[in-house]
Amino acid sequence: MDVTHLRCGYFFTNLLLDAEAVRQGSVQTVLPPDHAFSWVAPRDIAEVATLRLLNSAWSGHRIQAVHGPQDLSWQQVAEILSVQVGHPVRVEQVSDEAMREQYLTAGMPPAMADAVLGMSTGLRDDFEPQQPRSLATTTPTTLTSWIHDELLPEL
Repeated sequence: MDVTHLRCGYFFTNLLLDAEAVRQGSVQTVLPPDHAFSWVAPRDIAEVATLRLLNSAWSGHRIQAVHGPQDLSWQQVAEILSVQVGHPVRVEQVSDEAMREQYLTAGMPPAMADAVLGMSTGLRDDFEPQQPRSLATTTPTTLTSWIHDELLPEL
């Protein structure tokens, strides 16, 4: 069986879950605000998957990283958001327990809240992606363009 596993960065669309917070001028994270990691647009992930599916020249098991255009910290994301939405957006680091409680309050079952939280907490403590950033793992959609296309219409 031919299988490709995509290892993707943090989805830009997670900001849609915090649209009200962005509107009010803040975003929260369990990560240190200056910790940079890969951010990616889901449409870029879809394009990578589509190209892989349409390419009949490969077989076997593949792992393909999808890192987005550049690594960004939450502080950089807040700065980009501030410029694009037209008002200051600050980033606040919160405890794992506080973030988990927010997920539960939003209606996530406990196991899902733990899994979603684990995707963020797993980026701490010297996390190294299995595949380093390269030309093949870097995708084109910037956070700024995604904000214009996807987030601003929701705000």
